[in-house]
Amino acid sequence: MASKLVTDRDKSSRAVAASAETHADEIAKGIAGELAPCLRSGEKMPDVALLMRLVARRLATDTAALVAADDAHERELADDAAPREARDEAAARLRSVLVDGRAAVDAAFGPAGLRKLRLDGAVAEDPSVLVTTGEGVASALRDAEIKLPKPRRASMKLDRAALAGEIAAELPALKKALAKVATEEREKEATLRAKQSAMRKSDRSFGQGAALLAASFTFAGLEDLAAKVRPSGRRPGRTAAEEDDALPPEAPASPGSPPALEGD
Repeated sequence: MASKLVTDRDKSSRAVAASAETHADEIAKGIAGELAPCLRSGEKMPDVALLMRLVARRLATDTAALVAADDAHERELADDAAPREARDEAAARLRSVLVDGRAAVDAAFGPAGLRKLRLDGAVAEDPSVLVTTGEGVASALRDAEIKLPKPRRASMKLDRAALAGEIAAELPALKKALAKVATEEREKEATLRAKQSAMRKSDRSFGQGAALLAASFTFAGLEDLAAKVRPSGRRPGRTAAEEDDALPPEAPASPGSPPALEGD
């Protein structure tokens, strides 16, 4: 779904381009009427109608490029959901193993056991941190040189190899999901840069084209049409007329209140 900023720009560009195409000959006729007396021997009036049509085509081309770039970025954003879900699910599985393992170690060996197996801190929720934690804990569990203290109860046992195996079994899926998310992030950044570049070009094209068209309408004596295409000074890619239409209506003055002064 196209973003509102792009949809608004597309609507404005289409309106200005259509005005240029529709009134090209009328503009040319009006300008010719103003400038024909200034022609010298051998000179001829420039093709103003063609100029207006070229302006319209430039607007259409640059706006179409913006719409395409926006669509590509929106599709990339939509593709981002599945990898993030896979990452979060894999992270939840690994974290569950670590939380349960930490509880077992704490119950059997207390704080000393937790420190030796690198589980003395709270289990993180960040997927990247979970990978680092999981690898560290699995390594400590498999390290025969790390001796755990005597269990608090004779009945409490810890199968270090089994716990290390459970942790190791969850790591590949999370690492793969993190790599996929990182790839999606880079692709999202690339489509965003392309969209921003297309928007800057489209805004420049619109500002120049709409200003030229408005000036041409004015020169041709078509001020009513000029007012409809004049570019906004505050909203890139939009006309001043659209900006005025978007303003809320003024509230009626209350009885007895003084009239508003210019500049208030």
